[in-house]
Amino acid sequence: MAHRVPASLERPKECQAFLTALDEQVEMAGVRDAASYPVPGFPYLRTNRFLARLKGNIQADEGREQWSGWMRMLDLEARGKEISNLPDGIVSALSLKLGMPPSRAQFYDRAQSCSETLFQHDKTRPNFYETLIPLVDVPDEYSFAMRAFGLYPLMAIPVAIATDTSRKKVRSWFDTSLENLPADGRLRAFIPAESSSLSDKEVQAIIHASKENSRGVPLPDQNGAKKLVQHFAPVFIQDVAASYDEIGRIVWRGDCPDVDQTRPTVYYYFSDALLKGKPILQINYVIWYSERAGKRAPWMERGHLDGITLRVSLDEFGKPFMVDIMSDCGCYHLFAPAKERLAQMISKPLKFDPFVPQWLPDVSQDQRLGVQLNSGWHQVQRVLAAKDFPEPIPYELVPYDILEVLSRKGSQTESIFNSNGIAKCSERTERFILFSMGIPKIGSMRQRGHHAIELIGRTQFDDPDLFDESFTLK
Repeated sequence: MAHRVPASLERPKECQAFLTALDEQVEMAGVRDAASYPVPGFPYLRTNRFLARLKGNIQADEGREQWSGWMRMLDLEARGKEISNLPDGIVSALSLKLGMPPSRAQFYDRAQSCSETLFQHDKTRPNFYETLIPLVDVPDEYSFAMRAFGLYPLMAIPVAIATDTSRKKVRSWFDTSLENLPADGRLRAFIPAESSSLSDKEVQAIIHASKENSRGVPLPDQNGAKKLVQHFAPVFIQDVAASYDEIGRIVWRGDCPDVDQTRPTVYYYFSDALLKGKPILQINYVIWYSERAGKRAPWMERGHLDGITLRVSLDEFGKPFMVDIMSDCGCYHLFAPAKERLAQMISKPLKFDPFVPQWLPDVSQDQRLGVQLNSGWHQVQRVLAAKDFPEPIPYELVPYDILEVLSRKGSQTESIFNSNGIAKCSERTERFILFSMGIPKIGSMRQRGHHAIELIGRTQFDDPDLFDESFTLK
């Protein structure tokens, strides 16, 4: 990844050369971390959709420096993963080229040092932020070329009909009583092994303390984050008819990621969005199955690896106002908003209305948010407040980052996602059928930051304005 230095910025050559050489080897090895996006011309910055959205509202010097500091943090987090995932041979060759010991730790220390050096240099230059701000952008997951080649305007008609049919089928499950939902096996509840029970005031205090920055972005510390993750951790009530219905820990089996069902695991990460223009905190819970299979799953969707992401969005007081859920391919996205918070759903021309098959249930202190999922297809059939769980199985809560530096034998690590944010070995036949919708590798499982959630239109799961553009919320 070559970084073209803006003409107004003449930088210390040694650090510029180091980061350029490191990026070239990362690209050559195919280990670029795709969870965030490089800022062209600024090798020490990466961004995401939330930070890119904030750029229009950064005015004061303190706010601008904090904003760029967050992008520096994203870059260093990504570089840590990339350095860990570099093959040993490339680390040795790069060490010789740069005259450094073959130490990943020293590579990272040098990256940190150069990041600080280049940032301190650049921010003293005239018009630094005027140069930077227009370059902070994140592309969506849709390919104009694929849509043009696939005759999108024409093909969107049968796809829209199929989408409407699918939505009606899903809605029929939500209109069916729990006891009458079809089951192929037996219900088993995957519950958090460690949980905390916080009062509303305790949650509010954590959220309030986390927003002590110029933009009021919730950034809980390690202790507060752990409490929130455990407090809101959901229960996954799964119809288990075969081993592909048991959630587990992602491990390597040969060149492909696979699922160890003997270790039930839920991966979590935080994200940020906007509610009526103000930053809010979201907690994402991600589960994985060994495959999408069975008689209920459409044939073109079947394949290795499957998963679900459940996202809990908290308002400025730490109160859940929205849960939305998708398959880890980005498909079958649905909303469950708190009924009392919804004033209106916003309709858009030539697009489907937001899919809201049910309201967010009230969850009391002695209950836990739960979702019920069918066998094989792993579709959500109900969002519920649960207390008594069938055949409870404890799961471990694990940071999502582990998926991006998953250990192999010895000291080597590798991301389960490629440099385009696609989970390895998770291809689906539907990529040959629905390519005209413009989503590369459609149907494959995807990394955070790469979930296109609509076939008609262009909508991202991590769009910070998703709620404000879909609903009028109180």
